Amino acid sequence: MDSRKITGLSMIIAPVVAILGWIGLGLVVLDGASPSDPSKWMSELSANSEVVKFVMPLITVLFLIAIWGLNRIKNSMEGGEGHMMAGFGFFLVILGSAAQLGEVAFTVATADAVNTDLTVATAMLASGQAIGAISTTITAIGFAFIGIGILQQKNFTPLVAGLMIITGIVATAISLIDYESPLMMIGYLGMVASLVWLGASLLRQEG
Repeated sequence: MDSRKITGLSMIIAPVVAILGWIGLGLVVLDGASPSDPSKWMSELSANSEVVKFVMPLITVLFLIAIWGLNRIKNSMEGGEGHMMAGFGFFLVILGSAAQLGEVAFTVATADAVNTDLTVATAMLASGQAIGAISTTITAIGFAFIGIGILQQKNFTPLVAGLMIITGIVATAISLIDYESPLMMIGYLGMVASLVWLGASLLRQEG
């Protein structure tokens, strides 16, 4: 199996498993809790701290695998009309993804701190959410720029480029207005759908 097929499969499988894991963690393990209700969120994090410490980093790694696929696409555009825009977009995605590791770390730390120092746990939760809002905004903007680059270069269907641009704009707006809103899932699902579409397109390309 060549690198193109490996990349395509990684962009299909990794984000789908990650988003399903995220939804399952929230709805099943954490009983529908979310940061919009801090008391319930911290209580559920604490009650399921061992699961949280395993699942959240795993979900993060899966999303990073999909981002690696974006890097291959960006590199394949070198010398083309949209390469500079895609390159800048990927730079923002990397910055945002690195910052999101901080949100994951604070969330895991919150799960451990609830039973020992509620004040510290509350501060960690607030810090994690602030980092999450900023990092998601940066990632979403980068995602939109990659879409613009693809639209310029026409190396994939303009439909997936349009989806990336719209998803980036919507996710940016929601994360800036209310990062804790359930509507953020629209942005996440749009990103996953775009990654899967790109991965499927890679698999269909001739070697």
